[in-house]
Amino acid sequence: VVLPRMQLAPGYGLTDASGELVTSEYQRGVVPIYTFAYTRCEAGCDAIYAALRRVDEELAQRRAAGDPEKMPFNDPPLRVITLSIDPQYDTPQRLAEVGLPFEPQAIEWIWLTGTPERMKAIIGGNFEVFYQTQEDGSLVFGQRLVMVDGFGVVRADLEPPNISGEKLVSYLDYLYNEIRNSSGAANLAYEAAHFFACYPH
Repeated sequence: VVLPRMQLAPGYGLTDASGELVTSEYQRGVVPIYTFAYTRCEAGCDAIYAALRRVDEELAQRRAAGDPEKMPFNDPPLRVITLSIDPQYDTPQRLAEVGLPFEPQAIEWIWLTGTPERMKAIIGGNFEVFYQTQEDGSLVFGQRLVMVDGFGVVRADLEPPNISGEKLVSYLDYLYNEIRNSSGAANLAYEAAHFFACYPH
């Protein structure tokens, strides 16, 4: 099984919880999983956080087992990046004060924010994720998980009901297996698989 090469991931320059600039170029050479949420999110983010927790638990278990046949999701590193859809509230200072929705055992997880205009352009325009502030201050938004490879190419884009820890783990296995076999004869086989999977004949 190979994952399709869907499109280039959007570029950006945003701010993390320490006030430092983080750009999309910083993600080259790692496997980013992009999520879209906000610190005050409750039930609306349960599916996303549950999927991420499952990946974190799986990675921790694989590292502890030390099984070379099980990809540990760390070469290249796996990084979860959450872009805030509530940037007026989720300032860098607020991100630092609130912390993460759960304490990860193994994954690296960062939150990024920016001006409302910049976040709308990147999230709504480039990632094409819908979100809108209601009159009572709550947010409605489309839940998405976007997995990107180390070359900045989108390889999976999950929406409900396909957001689950099991599906995300399986997709990561497919991608890391491809990375592991990305040289020699194995690479030719993967390129052929991409050709027949991604183009009509």
